Amino acid sequence: MSWMYVTSNIKQTRRLQLVGGSTHIISLPRSWIDDLHLKPGSYLSLVKNQNDSITIFQESEKKLHAIATIGKNDSEESIRRKIIAIYLSGYNVIEIRTKGMEIPGGHRGIIRDLVRTTLMGTEIIEASSERMVLQVLTQLAQLSFDVALKRMYITTTNMHRDAIHALKEFDTDYADEVTKMDDEVDRFALYMMRNLSLALEDMQVLLDSGLKKSSECLEYRSIVKFVERIADHAALVAKKVKHLNSPIDKKTMIEVEAISIESLSVFENSMTALSKRDYSLAEKTAASVSCVIEREKKLMNTLKQDSNVAILKLILEDIRRTAEYSSDIAEVVMDGTVHTVVKAV
Repeated sequence: MSWMYVTSNIKQTRRLQLVGGSTHIISLPRSWIDDLHLKPGSYLSLVKNQNDSITIFQESEKKLHAIATIGKNDSEESIRRKIIAIYLSGYNVIEIRTKGMEIPGGHRGIIRDLVRTTLMGTEIIEASSERMVLQVLTQLAQLSFDVALKRMYITTTNMHRDAIHALKEFDTDYADEVTKMDDEVDRFALYMMRNLSLALEDMQVLLDSGLKKSSECLEYRSIVKFVERIADHAALVAKKVKHLNSPIDKKTMIEVEAISIESLSVFENSMTALSKRDYSLAEKTAASVSCVIEREKKLMNTLKQDSNVAILKLILEDIRRTAEYSSDIAEVVMDGTVHTVVKAV
């Protein structure tokens, strides 16, 4: 199939016609009508885009049911990855079945754990010895994208603050609680990734999500991953508390807290720039990361060699990475809003 042939089947020029004095119509190619299974009376939606183009679309066929067959040789991690991939692809019903054998107890456990801790809005609606059926009940309209992202941001911020508190108090039990909060962030991340995938395929989902164009899905996908990474580093700080031999000395801890506050400030400003679509704030936020890096390097150079110094250096790296990922968020905002500060000619 030649490139010219493909182009002729995805783009055609048609003349706008005036009918009856005030009604304007445009015809569609017969081949497109057949390919899309349209017929007289079919409803189509029209969207006027910001770039002065018009999108015509019909409701996409819903991905209702996916069946995954597993065997005794499949690892638990392989099953976990497969179910998450199906969830992210947008299917509403996920059926796991075997070929003439019972689902092993370990496999059944990993599926139940996924539903409980990872797949937001998902329930097990049917279970037998050879079959388990999961259904995704939560839809975008029930938990909007903005609400989910805000809750993800708040949880991540709380994780970071609590991890630093556990470090200051040398409280390993509290650190364990912080680590568990990472599951909640992962749940929101997967939920939003799923809806972004659906939005790329379905214009109605895109509009319901509050996004204005498909390219924003790519921006938000990156942002969700960056927030998820920041939560991972907060969890890593909490995990490292258990490896310390003694509390951090007060003078060093004061400086660690100061760097932490600066890193969270970068994170907050990057998310504010995102919500306001503010190029100038995003640019200032990205530039401010250098201050965090300089302060971290200065503290690193003053640390005295003791039993905690290796772990503390790793903790400082986690705090620095929080600021660096926040800068990445700011850069995504800059890329998406640069048109507001330049003049197109």
